[in-house]
Amino acid sequence: MPGLPPVLSDGVVTLRAHRADDVPDLVRTAQDPLFRRYTRVPVPYTERHAEDYLDHVRTAMLVGRGVHWAVEARIGGRARFCGSIDVRLNPPPEVGYGLSPWARGRGLMSRALRLAARWAFDELELPILHWSTHAGNLASWRVAHACGFSFHGVRPLSLVHRGELVDGWFGSLRPETPMAPQTPWWEIPVIEGERVRLRPLAESDVPRIAEACADPVTQFWLVALPDPYTEEDARKFVGNTHLNAALGTAVSWAIADREDDRLLANVSVFGLDDVFQPEGGEIGYWAHPDARGRGVVREGAALAVAHAFRPRGEGGLGRERLQLGASVDNAGSRAIAERLGFRFLGVHRRDGYVGRGEARRFDDGAWYELLRTP
Repeated sequence: MPGLPPVLSDGVVTLRAHRADDVPDLVRTAQDPLFRRYTRVPVPYTERHAEDYLDHVRTAMLVGRGVHWAVEARIGGRARFCGSIDVRLNPPPEVGYGLSPWARGRGLMSRALRLAARWAFDELELPILHWSTHAGNLASWRVAHACGFSFHGVRPLSLVHRGELVDGWFGSLRPETPMAPQTPWWEIPVIEGERVRLRPLAESDVPRIAEACADPVTQFWLVALPDPYTEEDARKFVGNTHLNAALGTAVSWAIADREDDRLLANVSVFGLDDVFQPEGGEIGYWAHPDARGRGVVREGAALAVAHAFRPRGEGGLGRERLQLGASVDNAGSRAIAERLGFRFLGVHRRDGYVGRGEARRFDDGAWYELLRTP
């Protein structure tokens, strides 16, 4: 293996050795804010750093530590450097990649990863390729997901970034796994209603989420919420909604005011990965205190239900059945379910806890269902 990496191509993307004339584009790539955010490139990044990087990849090849390629594709009518990808051989074997800003959104890195992974499995006979990135780096997971990687979870404070420990996402690919998505990646569409819109949750929603989830009424019914509930908890919640969609498990929206886009409530369709109900799901919701009693949760939940039942070919979730559970004593939540047309199925005795501290107690659960076609 020592020496130059093999040239690999699928007719659109070419993997080749890095060259001296890549230096200007290496610098431009490393100076991109998004690239800096998730990598350890020096700041500021100069041509000297790029030249040192070329020396590093040559040395890694010579001593057998890894295989490093430049990613090349036609951009603007000419073949251009578009990023880098490497297979690191220090056990366990892992893959790393970074894409130039001018090459994003074209599926080029997924093509590059398939080329590199297939070569590593066939020529080096690697039994597995590991992948990791900083928690929150959905762009990196989108590439790995497109190539068939399995997501193994979040490990707290497991990666080092600029002298600090950060949470990491981890995954892997085996040779026998098809290099195509193994799970859905649900998009979170914006859906307009009369008074509200459903939209993805965002960083700007954090203060309102924290207010809603720290509210005593919310805390009483949703005992799984942290207590006290902080803005950091809200920030993690926002991130998890996007991760859950990317893993195919749930779709969660802000129910926002159409006039000022202020978060009023939250609605989620979850359980989308249940192998026993592959066309089922469950709906849940909560409201900010100043949005209660105004009908906005019902309107937002109705939009979510319609999207859940819309066929996948039309951009929906393609569900056939939705279920909804609430405490038997939660009159507000049950009223919304009934106004949405859900059919009451019955009561599960001692279905879960409600309340905090000395007020904590078991409560029965009221369960409902709604079918796409009755």
